[in-house]
Amino acid sequence: MKEAKIIVNVAATIAKRLHEGQVDKAGVDYFSGHLSAVASMGKSWQEQVVGYLHDASEDTPYTVDEVLDMLDQELDTPLSSRERKVFDKALRLLNHHTAKDRVSYIRAIGKNALASAVKLNDLTHNMDLSRLPNPTEEDYNRVLLSQSLRMI
Repeated sequence: MKEAKIIVNVAATIAKRLHEGQVDKAGVDYFSGHLSAVASMGKSWQEQVVGYLHDASEDTPYTVDEVLDMLDQELDTPLSSRERKVFDKALRLLNHHTAKDRVSYIRAIGKNALASAVKLNDLTHNMDLSRLPNPTEEDYNRVLLSQSLRMI
């Protein structure tokens, strides 16, 4: 579907702009090093869109609503209300700053197929400790978290 590819490309453009100047734990540009990797693991265009945008409301000053407004503004045809609702829910669940605790965060994500798929892709990329010159205890804990999420 041509429209889906356009939405993915616009999401990538927005993510690149919002995360400009940020680097991942390996010191690599955040967009090309992390977000693009997570998005590329997406099995559907929706997973790819959320893969690009999953950290926008966590790691930038923008809210989920503002990020989705940017997406709508840059598309020739805005998202349908159904698509926007689906993206809104997944992006809100993926923002750990809004969860009351880690267990609630993981359980809520586990109940949403889109958020769960993107989080697993995110964790898969984060678990690739070979990309880090000096993995920390937190990095090793992230590997354990991913294994826990897969069991839910």
